[in-house]
Formats: sequence, structure tokens, C-alpha cells
Amino acid sequence: MRLPEDSPLLRLAFVHTSYANEQGRKETNQRLEFLGDAVLGLFVGEMLYRHFPDLPEGDLTMRRAALVCEESLAKLASQMELGRRLQLGRGEEQSGGRAKPSVLADTFEAVMGALYLELGIERTREFVQELFGPLLDDPPLPLRDARSRLQEYVQEAGHQLRFELVGQEGPPHRPVFTIAALVDERELGRGEGGSKQEATAKAAAEAYRVLRQSRADGD
Repeated sequence: MRLPEDSPLLRLAFVHTSYANEQGRKETNQRLEFLGDAVLGLFVGEMLYRHFPDLPEGDLTMRRAALVCEESLAKLASQMELGRRLQLGRGEEQSGGRAKPSVLADTFEAVMGALYLELGIERTREFVQELFGPLLDDPPLPLRDARSRLQEYVQEAGHQLRFELVGQEGPPHRPVFTIAALVDERELGRGEGGSKQEATAKAAAEAYRVLRQSRADGD
């Protein structure tokens, strides 16, 4: 499916905050980015639910986190050449904004939000299926990568991260651990698993998703 060329909403999806600030404009792509994040979460989650009928919630969560993470979305944005259409401020342009994974991933989400409003639920679902369908059977984000990615994200923002064991259930030979991910002592993610490593990774994946959503919302 080709992107519409004459959609005002789609044009707005490429208006970066740096450009809007320089031009004195109020509208940026951030609200569309917020909507696009929700759209992707719904449709990719639906695809995973139908494609893997036997996977438990935790594994579905990990796969979804891998598919809609910044790295994955930035790669899709590059393939679609979305960076070419971005409107950036001079500073962001000079710092290589068109190739930054964070900018590309945000733009991809904004485009998804615009398509949802412009084309409706069914055509947007088809578009998401077209993009993500071939990726469903790829191995999910390795457990160690979920934690390391969150640590890098938190450190760059100047925050503190720690993981806390908040529960342990089940018999000794089949324990279930519950781990909470706390950023600046605020719980942002919680995961369960048969090992502390698995539970920590799931908590990290959820906290990473929450932090990216918070940034998209401008908090």
C-alpha cells in the first residue's frame, strides 16, 4: 500500500517539533505519534494473538515489545524512506536527525496515527499486517537485550534503574518469580517468569514501553 500524497494529516505526521518551534507553529506530529503507538500496539498485539494461539501472555508481550521497539520501527521507517519527507529544524537537521533511530521511530508512529484517521481501521490494519506479517516468526528480542536496552535508555535520560523481587510462588521445583522494574523508585514494569532472569526481562520490556509512551505523550 502506498502512502497518500495529498493528506493534510499525513503531512502533519512529518512535522518534527524542532521545525514547528522554528516556524512558530503549534501543531507537530506528537499527537499523531501518541495515536500511532496505540494503533500499533492493538494491531500487532492482535496479529500475535492469532498467530501464536498457544503462547502465554508474557511471551506475547516480549514479542510485541521486540516488533514495536525503536530499533524495529526505525528500520521500517528507513525502508519506507520516511526520513526524506521529514520537516526538521536547522539544529536537528545538522545533527543528522533524518537518520536518528528515535526520530525515525517516532515518525513511523505518527504516520500510523495519520493513516488510522485518514483511511480507517480496516485499511490501516491491512497496512500493519503487510509490514509486520513477515516479521512475526522472527526470534523475539533476546532476554538480555530487553534489560540492556532499558538500561541504556534510562542512563541517557539521567535516571536511576533497579529491579526488585516482589514475589515468589509455586513449589521449589517450579517457582514463579515476580520482578518489578523501578525507575527513580517508581515502578514502571512488572514481569513474571520461571527464573529471575526471565521475570526481569519481561519487567524491563514493559518499563521500556512505558517510558517510550511517556516521551510520546510529552511527560
